[in-house]
Amino acid sequence: MIGIDRNTGATVDDWPQFVQRATRALTTPLGTRQKRPLYGCAIPDLLGQNLGDDLLILAQSHAAQAFYNSQNGISDFQPQVIVASRHGAGLLLRFAGTWNNRNQSFEVVT
Repeated sequence: MIGIDRNTGATVDDWPQFVQRATRALTTPLGTRQKRPLYGCAIPDLLGQNLGDDLLILAQSHAAQAFYNSQNGISDFQPQVIVASRHGAGLLLRFAGTWNNRNQSFEVVT
């Protein structure tokens, strides 16, 4: 699939395009898209709360759910490791898994 980088406007494909799609899905709150109310993730709802260890575990759970939500269009990545950690005033999510029979990893900052 070919896409456009949202920061530079350059064309992206393959793995960088997937990372951009996944980042968009993980940082979009559920129910905020008018014609696609099931698109997004519950992680943005956690921001602004005290980032205790229980909230980090909940963020990892919400991230895993996002990959199994077919409305997000990111189910071609099978996560094997999801780690949430504190990062400034938000979260840093690290993912490792299989995409198109290749082991890949990426990070999302929220």
